Amino acid sequence: MDRQKLIDAGIDYDSGVERLMGNTEMYERFLQMFLDDDSFKNLDAAMQSQNYQEAFLQAHTLKGVAGNLSMEKLYQNMVLFVDMLRNGADIPGAVKFYPEIKKEYEDTIAAIC
Repeated sequence: MDRQKLIDAGIDYDSGVERLMGNTEMYERFLQMFLDDDSFKNLDAAMQSQNYQEAFLQAHTLKGVAGNLSMEKLYQNMVLFVDMLRNGADIPGAVKFYPEIKKEYEDTIAAIC
């Protein structure tokens, strides 16, 4: 796994490894497991079908996973996005912001691959 590529994509590699008591192999294994996580696929389907309650649930899950894996850039965007979706607070804003979320997710995935 290319550490610099991960860092350039907004992943705090050192913090992620530190969370796992310095176990680089385990951290990279968790990053690989992220590739199989369905949260984004489910979020995308919910956004496409305008099911914003489901989108909130999936976005909240993705936010937690991104935070736990030290995906700082994705995490920060997910915090904003989740707040927009929470209780329908700003659905138009969430819809407008979603392409940024999608790009950030895709950039994160590309860095891991």
